[in-house]
Amino acid sequence: MTLLLIFVRILYQPGTESERGELYTFSNGWYQLEVCIGDRLLYQYKDNRFEKNRQMKGKIWADISLLEKIGQEVLSISYETKKNARLYVYAPMIGEFCFIFRQHLLGSFFSILMILGMTGLGLVSVIVFLYTRHRQIVEKKFLNVALFLILCSLWCIFDSGIYQMYGSQNAAGTLISFYAFMTMPVPMLLFVQNTVSESVRWIPQVWIFLLYANAVLQGFLYFLFRIPFIDMLFITHLLLFTGVVSMILLLWKEYRKTQEKEVNLCLKAFGVLGISGVIALVLYWVLSIYWYESIFQFGILLYIAVLFWGLLCKVSNNIQFCLEQEIYRRMSLEDRMTDMKNRKSFEMYIEEIQEGAILLENVLLLFVKIAELKKINDISGRQMGDETVIRTARSIQSAERSVLEQQADDMLCSNK
Repeated sequence: MTLLLIFVRILYQPGTESERGELYTFSNGWYQLEVCIGDRLLYQYKDNRFEKNRQMKGKIWADISLLEKIGQEVLSISYETKKNARLYVYAPMIGEFCFIFRQHLLGSFFSILMILGMTGLGLVSVIVFLYTRHRQIVEKKFLNVALFLILCSLWCIFDSGIYQMYGSQNAAGTLISFYAFMTMPVPMLLFVQNTVSESVRWIPQVWIFLLYANAVLQGFLYFLFRIPFIDMLFITHLLLFTGVVSMILLLWKEYRKTQEKEVNLCLKAFGVLGISGVIALVLYWVLSIYWYESIFQFGILLYIAVLFWGLLCKVSNNIQFCLEQEIYRRMSLEDRMTDMKNRKSFEMYIEEIQEGAILLENVLLLFVKIAELKKINDISGRQMGDETVIRTARSIQSAERSVLEQQADDMLCSNK
């Protein structure tokens, strides 16, 4: 059934300033929109090379620039829908391009905010990974998080109504969004694989294989048999839903066995993702509401925030542990009273020389003995004895610096 609405009668004088730069934007895709001025067709919705479903079309608005010479003609808007179906029509917006574009941005404000949040967290994950690797702490889970957020951002950007309206290659962008959506769970399955015990790591690996197989199969069916991705979307949704449920069950069993805090935090994060995913699927398949993705995007961001906080706490504890170990190691190799290397450090140094790890020439080994040290301790007290040892150590350090400076001067002179 075609519903023809005589929406507004326009009484323009040809060539007036009010006609120039005037832009109308209409809610577009659900009902095969057509816009006419009199008998002239201004706009007709058509799918590009990538077919869209109702939920995807619902994000798109049609921006229409009015002709300069209109006269007393009727602007008509035509929507096509099924018989006896409800028709939801948003009021059109009228204004210059900047105003219309700003309104579209405001309408997509929440999604833009989510995309910026995902991108920012992804960059922070990469920075933290590089920093921890510099600290000799390799935590690949930060890379898993970063890759997941990059894929999520690609999906959100290319699936957005803004890109579908203004993107020059929106068919290619939609294809990228589908593949990003199909493969974005893989990094988080690797995350789970690195969290659970080795005996059950094959379970996430099976789901990784299924997701890759799904992406390859759908691409094969699309490019060879022209089966639209939207007709196969339910397969991806089914895999995502069952995969999240499987990971929740796996993490729950792992937590019951190990009682580890990291596993518990991961379990809660997947619980948040599962709840937001179920709500999004209900909005998508049952109610056909196009802003289902906002719920899922918020769930993803909350899910990552929980995992990210757990990773930061873990890395912080690891860095603190490593710093403490380094302090203990240095303390074990130094004499606390003189700050000079002790006997243990000397023996390690000799062992390295014997193993060939350090190559030396013209080595001079000196033994320094403090005469009458026991007598000093007995007569003047232990404190005076300690002061004698400290002063002797300072004299040795000063002599060492003098020798090194002399060698540096000799080398400089020889180079000249």
